[in-house]
Amino acid sequence: MGEVREGCRLSELSINEIKQISVAELKELFATHLRASDHLKQPEGLATGIEALDRFLFWGGLPKGALSLFFGTLGSGATSLWIETAARILGEGRWVAWVNGHVPLSPLSLHHKGMDLSRFVSVMAPSDEKRLLWLLQELMSASLFDLIGCDLGSMRLREHQLRKLQKHARQTHTALVFHSIEPIYKGSAASVFSLIAGFEKRRLLIERALHRPTPHSFSRSVNYARFTFHTGDRIGLGTNTFGGSDRQEHESHSLSAPAGAADDTSAQDTK
Repeated sequence: MGEVREGCRLSELSINEIKQISVAELKELFATHLRASDHLKQPEGLATGIEALDRFLFWGGLPKGALSLFFGTLGSGATSLWIETAARILGEGRWVAWVNGHVPLSPLSLHHKGMDLSRFVSVMAPSDEKRLLWLLQELMSASLFDLIGCDLGSMRLREHQLRKLQKHARQTHTALVFHSIEPIYKGSAASVFSLIAGFEKRRLLIERALHRPTPHSFSRSVNYARFTFHTGDRIGLGTNTFGGSDRQEHESHSLSAPAGAADDTSAQDTK
């Protein structure tokens, strides 16, 4: 390896010189910026309860102080995973909020299934994007909620609106998770999200996760508590898990499931 010219900056080196720099020389160049690993603070996240997913994600769960996007059709399990995460937070005596869209969550139904909703706030979504932006900013400005979920429905926030929310989330240390049927954001707009996850019948696809190689997928045979539809499209907590004692009922979520099995159960999970 060639030696770095004494007193020079990295920006002053040619491409060939940079390619020949050794690790020891890089450490010398950036000595004033380096920190020992035990001095680095792990960014905070909210555990989902899916061990494999939490281990993979840089934050050990859903990122706090950041925006996430879950997308998937009705029955894919996107809302189920959010509610499972919310249940863990509520169990710790912290606050959670949900902005209803096409599929409203019923607090009464969740309460009847054992969830502590004393710190759960459910709000109907406004009729347009400007009012939705205002609502989400107000919820975060309260500095009360660890986790906020928002079903976008047919609405689509613009990139500059998302960046405003990103700034608010960072300032208030809130995990803001959007839900949509399709991956509606691409390019620079998608870069606003620290985490983008797609929920499919047979896998959970991580399309974007900061500091992790993506795309990365998980088999839907991974266990997590499921929530099922009840009368009137209201959502209640179910006690079954994928791969558990009621395996036959949930075979549509296994990679080995027959092609037509999903038709009977896809309407039972939330979005």
